[in-house]
Amino acid sequence: MQTLILPSEAFHSAGLIIDDSNSITSEATRTTHNYHCFMIGTIGALIDENQYCEIFKKENLCNIPLTPAWFKGVINLRGNSVPVVDLNHYYDMPSIKNKKSQQSHILAIGKNKNICGIEIPEFPYKIQLSDDDIFNANVTLPKGLHKHIDRIYEKDKLWIQLNTESLFSQLFSQMN
Repeated sequence: MQTLILPSEAFHSAGLIIDDSNSITSEATRTTHNYHCFMIGTIGALIDENQYCEIFKKENLCNIPLTPAWFKGVINLRGNSVPVVDLNHYYDMPSIKNKKSQQSHILAIGKNKNICGIEIPEFPYKIQLSDDDIFNANVTLPKGLHKHIDRIYEKDKLWIQLNTESLFSQLFSQMN
């Protein structure tokens, strides 16, 4: 039977010394965070990569009469009724659509009964930011958005890490 060993064990057993001290210290001094991101107007919104998200086309959206204009309706996602909101409209920010993509998408955040969809003009993508990118100065943001932000970053543009639980709680408390 063949036994497999790690390459580092093989190098050490052969008497070769590997100097990996540079890579360890650089990683230790620089903490990075991975996010899913999408746009709210011209502001980049961040959701922790460990938070469950799913993207789907904006099809079969059922509009609900007598609801606020930012509440787009409800969609059926595998038997769950998912409320869908438009944060661009809620925060009175212009939606910036890519000319290639004519159709909006829905980013569903959460699982089971704790799920909400956000209408987004572009596909979300992943971004990696470090603690060096944290922005500590005062920022002018739409009214009410500050209380739903965990961190603000600045790298090529302004990025806000959303506290989706707080945001969704506020949105749907206005529906009662």
